[in-house]
Amino acid sequence: MVRSAFTALALLAVCHAVGAAPTAEVVTPSFSFADWVEGIIANPQGDHLTPEQAIEAFNASRNSTSSSEHTKRGPLDKRVPSCNEQPNTEVPIADAVACVNFLAAKGQTACVCNGFAQFCQIGQGIIDGNSGSKRTTSACNDVARAGGLILDHCTRADNTVQGSEFAYGNGDMLVRIHNLR
Repeated sequence: MVRSAFTALALLAVCHAVGAAPTAEVVTPSFSFADWVEGIIANPQGDHLTPEQAIEAFNASRNSTSSSEHTKRGPLDKRVPSCNEQPNTEVPIADAVACVNFLAAKGQTACVCNGFAQFCQIGQGIIDGNSGSKRTTSACNDVARAGGLILDHCTRADNTVQGSEFAYGNGDMLVRIHNLR
């Protein structure tokens, strides 16, 4: 009797220890368009996600991350773009991502704005710049950085986006993603 009680206690201890063993937690990093743009800028010839793959990664990340993960910010995320400023000017996310990819690939090529300039139009999507009445210039990849932030913060549940943010490092050029209207 004592022996069976001891065996039962030993089995309970082993079962409890196994149950308390730490489990491997699968951490899925959240996808960021801003980080995707930075990768293209850092290594234009690198093996990057296509715009279509970037959208898939964004949607998968959006559907699998908690709200606390969405609030983690990197150095480029300290600024918060303005979203949905003009009703009915939303763009399908695929068109906006294609424009951001196009501008990021242009690298240090100058995107010049004399008050207003359109930098990209793909499908229904437009990325343009507004500098008021003055002339200003930013590298096209800095315009793409602003586009990445807009995509991260302003993409809606219906897979459209519209918003504005200043070109990275240039408070004189407001970059907008919007449609043809």
